[in-house]
Order: sequence, then structure tokens, then C-alpha cells
Amino acid sequence: MRRLVHCALLLAGAFALHGSPAAQVRPVYSLGAAGLTQVLERLQTTASVLHTAAHPDDEDTFFIARTARGDHARVAYLALNRGEGGQNIIGTELFEALGVIRTEELLQARRLDGGQQFFTRTYDYGFSKSLEEASAKWDEQAVLGDMVRVIRTFRPLVIYSRFGGTSADGHGHHQFAGYITPKAFRAAADPAAFPEQIAEGLRPWQARKLYRGQRFGAAADDPPSVTIQVGAFDPVIGRSYAEIAAEGRSQHKSQSMGSIEVRGPIETGLRLVESTMPLPDRELSVFDGIDTSITGIAGLSGLPPGTLQAELQQAAAAATRALDGYNALRPAGIIPDLAAGLRAVRAARVALAGVRADDGARAEAGFLLGLKEEEFSEALVRAAGIVIDPLADRETVLPGRTVGIDVRVFAPIDREPVVAAVTVRARDGWPVSDAQTPVQEDATNPFLRRERPAFAARFTSTVPADAPPTAPYFLERPRDGESYAWDHPARGLPFAPPLFDAQVTLVIGGERVTVSEAVEYRTADPVRGELRRPVAVTPAVTVSVDSKLLIVPLGTTPADQALVVQASSFSPDPVTGTMRLRLPSGWTSSPAEVPFTLGSGEQSSAAFTVRAPAGRRAGRNPIVAEAVVAGDTYSEDVQVVAYPHIQTHRLYSRAEATAQVLDLQVSQVRVGYIMGTGDEIPEALRRMGVHVTLLDAGTLATGDLSTFDTIVVGIRASQARPDFVANHGRLMQYLERGGTLIVQYQQQDYVSRKLTPFPAEMQSRVTDEQAPVEILEPSHPLFTFPNRITAADFDGWVQDRNLYAFRTFDGRYTPLLASADRGEAPQLGGQVYTEIGKGRYVYTAYAWFRQLPAGVPGAYRLFANLVSLSKAPR
Repeated sequence: MRRLVHCALLLAGAFALHGSPAAQVRPVYSLGAAGLTQVLERLQTTASVLHTAAHPDDEDTFFIARTARGDHARVAYLALNRGEGGQNIIGTELFEALGVIRTEELLQARRLDGGQQFFTRTYDYGFSKSLEEASAKWDEQAVLGDMVRVIRTFRPLVIYSRFGGTSADGHGHHQFAGYITPKAFRAAADPAAFPEQIAEGLRPWQARKLYRGQRFGAAADDPPSVTIQVGAFDPVIGRSYAEIAAEGRSQHKSQSMGSIEVRGPIETGLRLVESTMPLPDRELSVFDGIDTSITGIAGLSGLPPGTLQAELQQAAAAATRALDGYNALRPAGIIPDLAAGLRAVRAARVALAGVRADDGARAEAGFLLGLKEEEFSEALVRAAGIVIDPLADRETVLPGRTVGIDVRVFAPIDREPVVAAVTVRARDGWPVSDAQTPVQEDATNPFLRRERPAFAARFTSTVPADAPPTAPYFLERPRDGESYAWDHPARGLPFAPPLFDAQVTLVIGGERVTVSEAVEYRTADPVRGELRRPVAVTPAVTVSVDSKLLIVPLGTTPADQALVVQASSFSPDPVTGTMRLRLPSGWTSSPAEVPFTLGSGEQSSAAFTVRAPAGRRAGRNPIVAEAVVAGDTYSEDVQVVAYPHIQTHRLYSRAEATAQVLDLQVSQVRVGYIMGTGDEIPEALRRMGVHVTLLDAGTLATGDLSTFDTIVVGIRASQARPDFVANHGRLMQYLERGGTLIVQYQQQDYVSRKLTPFPAEMQSRVTDEQAPVEILEPSHPLFTFPNRITAADFDGWVQDRNLYAFRTFDGRYTPLLASADRGEAPQLGGQVYTEIGKGRYVYTAYAWFRQLPAGVPGAYRLFANLVSLSKAPR
């Protein structure tokens, strides 16, 4: 089945009232009287804006909130990528899993500020210093095509690029976004550009204006073309647009973006870059010069003057009467006006078929009339107080099994809704039964017994036996370099549409209106209350290993490693099988297999001893965990990404551990570890056989720190661990008395709070993971004990050499390594050493938090030397 971007805009004849399914942030500003008022205001306008930038959190949330909530325009944010290359302040997820979190955080922000969300195929490969590097990593033509596809589908009157495409934008991704947006502005209007999109049914689109942001303030010779008051107070919502924007920005929790919700006048300035139309001398709005009224639809579409004039005037008048009536506190009385407006729009769509005009003009008018038909329909349903709530009887369903779906219609107790038709659609065309009514009550659930829908119907659907697990569509296939495989029907959307949706046709004010709502599973959490989840297909059994990486030293005798395998059941029925390991040639496990029996939702673990043979060679050796159940072999692991502020997602991968054989030695040291954020270093140390103790607030405050040979500080601990900051004096005392303190990369606050032993300035970075590294002090114990370090130990690194290195530093530090991105002066502050009293201090900004989980051999050898420094001879 061919699908185009953003199904909500394809005018399938139905609309959804509640936005994306089962999100964790309620769209509070779209509900109740405020929500209906905004819908009534939106009936008056055809204004639309597409905003472009690079990452989650780059968007101008102030502009989005003001334009969507205040000007009642259609607004969308198009991000080039999902922020996979950043750090994670709330957990250990990185790379693709972090991209899922940040995609969700964008959706939560949009539910508050009122915008929509799109993406291109690009993968965030990490910090980039130049447009040239971003252009080398990403296929410019492919990304341009993605942006053109979104423009041709969303069809915005205005495009607003957050960045200008120059070095002033900072990050190379920002520069790329600013550079490519004007190209997309022009290419979307060119019928010869991306002809495959035209063949799919998309049409060229010329946005009327292109603006760019002035993120770093307007220069005297580059004043804004238009200044927008984003701090205006909305009396209907009860908040200013700036407050709403700040609340939305605070949803970027994985980036530590919580912010104050500011009040009072705030302005944002935009600079006009291109326009296809004459403009007034002074712009007060980005829509100045564009007729965005309902009666302007014909002219905006290019139809002959006077076309559809009677129908459009009737629709406009009805919309005005409805808004005036609602403002006059006559909510029930606006239904006839809304029905009249809907009839007028539908009459215009019928009349359009007989208009003599070119196909493009008729199609454009049809697009805008279709949007107005959806908006009038939504206003009718809201004004009638009707809620459509389709619920599934389970959150997860196995291939070959059946899921039950109850479609319930609720209405005010003094009104009886007229339900003309009810259907349930499966996204992938799976069979769905005919409606069964009435629905039997669930006598075991007291909450359901209290609910009395005005109408209910039950459906069932059987999932095909070969249905794949439900996962984010952009992760279903391996990436192509630094871009996702992008031929999925949902490309451009945050996630694929839900597996099931219910369509209910109502008769309101004499007009038939069809509402589409996603089918959800509802449950109650004892603390958080009601939670909703999308329905998902899962395998009957998943398998996981307790460590994705085993570190095995070279040796002439066999070496044993412990590996725990866990089988988990998603089956509603008991399952019995065996767990085993698929091993490289010459490797063995004890036991060879372990039987298990699982009830629904249960897990079973088994410990295996993996023996590496004598004479093993350096390299990577895959070990795959399997569960065999009734002749079927399961070898998929599931990573559940779940936080209170976002929707739950499941990511699937092969249940595999990599046994990395390398030449590695490490001293017998006791290590205390101050956990930071997104940090898996303690597990890496344990893989090396190091005894690690996580230091909590109590230990830092009153514990005997002298029992630890080395204390390691995790990344960004100065932000995430107030107890680390509070006990700085104790750590300095630990150093003076002979301890060894290894501090991994921190951010600016580490310097500004004077947590360094001697002065330093921060913010230097080497982004190229292949940048040459020079060892400045080859005889230093960090490069000789217990492993002899060479340039080869810096081979095979992933994403970043270092970040937040010292830019300048006191002469009492000794720089140990030098590296630089191409064309830059050598950076000396990536790893520095000093002695405090009897102790040793190292600040190391090298990206250990990425290298060690990835199993980079040289990184293990280098980090072994860091923690062994306390045993090294002086």
C-alpha cells in the first residue's frame, strides 16, 4: 500500500481529535473550552508555517507556540535528525535509543506548543565543526529530497529556517540546515525536481516567503524584517505563549533543558530571505501580504477571481457566527452554525469540480478546502461534547494471535449521539471482524463497570503469523552510513501510524462527520494513575545477555568468562524450552543448555561459563544467545525505552555478546566510582576484572575514601551529582593524602565552580574520531604501566576523540596527549596530569563513555592504565 508523508494531511475523510496516540504529556492547551476556542479561531485562517533546523531543541519554541496557539496557523517543525549523537542526562541510552527518546521529547513539546513534527533521514553522528564535514557525511541530494517531500505535503505559505547557513550558526549540522533550507524552498516549486515524488501524486509547491532566524541577535547592519511578540498573554489559555514554549522546551529532559517559564514581553526577530510576492514597507507578521482568510482560498490557489465566492462567504460567515456565539457563552447554540459552515465547505468542494482552471489550481483549492472540512468537523464534534475512545484488551499481541478492540462513544448525559457507522482499520491490512454489539462488561474490573458509554462495539483482529515485531520504523533496517534507510511508507514522520485505528461516523447538526482515533491499551499504575500505550506486536520469547561485551586477555591457556542469559515471555500461555549459546569455533560453554518454563510476563535466567580456547587470537568473537521453544528458535533481544515523560518503545536486536580478545593487563586496584550520566564505565571496569564500588552521597560525605586506590568521576557528574560538588573538599583531601583521582569530561560548571585543582578554561573539542593523537610524554606511567601504549591504541574509535577539554590551563598541569581536527592547532588539554600533595590527578576529556561500551581495544588498554595509575611507580 502506497502512503505519503503525514497521513493526517492526506484528507482521508477522517480526523483525529487527540493527536499522537498515548503520549505521556496531556495536550492541556488543546482540551476543553480553550481547545474548542482555538479550533474556532483556526476556522478563520489558512495560515501555515514550516520551521526547519537540525536537532531536537534547536527549534524556536517561542515562535511555534505564538504562531500555532496565537495566530492559529498550521505549524510544523522539520528536524534534520533525532539527536542520536548527543549525551543522555537521564539514563544510559545512547545512539539510536537516544534518538527514540528525543523523538518522543519533540512530540511532547509539540503537544504543548501546538505544532506538528517531521524529520529527514539523517543520523546525528555527533558534534561537527563545519558545513563541509556535514556535507561529506550526509547525502545532500537525498536530504534535499526529504525536505522537498515534506514541503510538498505540508504545503506551507511560509518557511522559517532557524539558521542562516554560515559559520555564525556554530555546529556544522546547524550550518547544513541553514544552507539546505533555501535550496528546498526553491526545489519544492520545481516540477522537474524529484520527479519520483510527482509520480507518487505529490505536487510542486511554492511557499510565498522564506525567513531565517537571528538566533544570536540582530547585527546593526542586519536588522530583523519582522519582530514577533511571543510573550503575549492568551486569556483563553491563561498563559503567555512564552510560558507555553518554555514548558515545551522543558520536555527535552534527556538534554537537561528544563527552564524557567518566563513572563512578560519577549520578542523574536526574523529576517526575510526570499519572497515570491510584493510586500508592505514594514511587516508586522510573517503572513503580511498573504490573504489567509477563508474567502481568500480561491485567490491563494490561483483560481479565477470570484470562483466559489458564494460558498466561501457562507463558510466564513458561519465560522464567525460560531466564534461569536461561543464567546457569548452559547456553546450549544453554535452547532447549527458549524454545520452550516461544513455544508458550505462541502458545497465548495463539489462546485470546484466544475470550475474551469488548471489542474494545479483546482488541486490546491481542494487541499485547502479539505483542511477546512476537517476543521469544521472537529469543531462540531468538540462542540457536541463527544469523545471517541477505542481500547484494546492487551498491550502486546503475538503473531498468529487475536486482539480484541472495544470502540466506545461518550456524550453528555443529556444528549444521545447519532452513530451512523463504526469500523476498525488495521494499518497493514490485517483482517478485522465485523462489529459486535452490545459489548459485554468486564465484571472483574470495577473501573470499567463505572463507565457507561452511549455506544460501544467490539471488533477482533488476528495478527498474521509472519508479522514482525513493532519497532520504530527507521530502525527496521540497518543504516546506510550516517543516514537511515528511507523507503518506509512512514518516512518523514516521527513514528509509523498505530497498528489499529477506529473510525466512527456521527451525525451532528444534520451533517455526517467521521472521527478517527488510534486504538490504545489502557492500564492503571498505582502511583502515576492511568497510562495508555499503543498496541504492539512482540515475539513470544525474547532473549538477552547480561553483558554485550566480554573482555578476554590474550593467553596460552584457556580463559573463562561468566555470561548470564535471560529468557522473557510475552506469551499469554506458559512456554517451555531451553536456553543455549551459539559459540565461535573452538569455544565452549558449561552447561551446554538450560531448560526453562515461563508463565505470562515471567523471566528466567541461566548462568553459563564461556571458555575461550588456548592460543586465541586478538579480535572480535560473536556469541549469540538462543531460546528454543517448540521447535522455534528465538534470538532477538528487546530494549524497552520507557520514561514517565514519554511513550514506551521497544527496540529489537540480535541477542549477542561480543568477546573481544586483546592484549590487556590491569593492576589489582580498588576503584571507587562517582556515577555521572549516560555512564556504563563501571561495567567496563568489571569486565577487566577491576573491583568497583559505586560511591553514594553518604560515602562521599562520611566514608573512608582512603580504602580506594583510585576514584573515577563519571561524565557530567558536576551537573548530575550535587553531592560530588558538595564534597569537593574531601576529594581534594583524598588527593593530598595519596589518592588518585581520574575525572572524565565535565561541562563548563566544573571550571566555573572552581572544582579543578588549578585554574583552567574549557570548551575545546576534537570531533573527528580518526584524528591523529600524539603521545607527548611517552615515558609517563599512563603510557607504560601496565600496558605499553602506542598510536595503534587510538585506532578504531567511534564518534569523537574528546569533548570539553581544557582550552587553556595552569602551568602546573602536564599535557599528555595532543590531537586536533583537520586545519586546527593541536589541542593539548584533552588529558592533563598533576600531583596534589602525595596524590595524582588526571582530567581526561577523551570519549571513554563511547569507546568502552563499543569494545574499542585500545580504549580498554588506555583506561586500564588510568585506573592502575595508583600502583604505577613514580
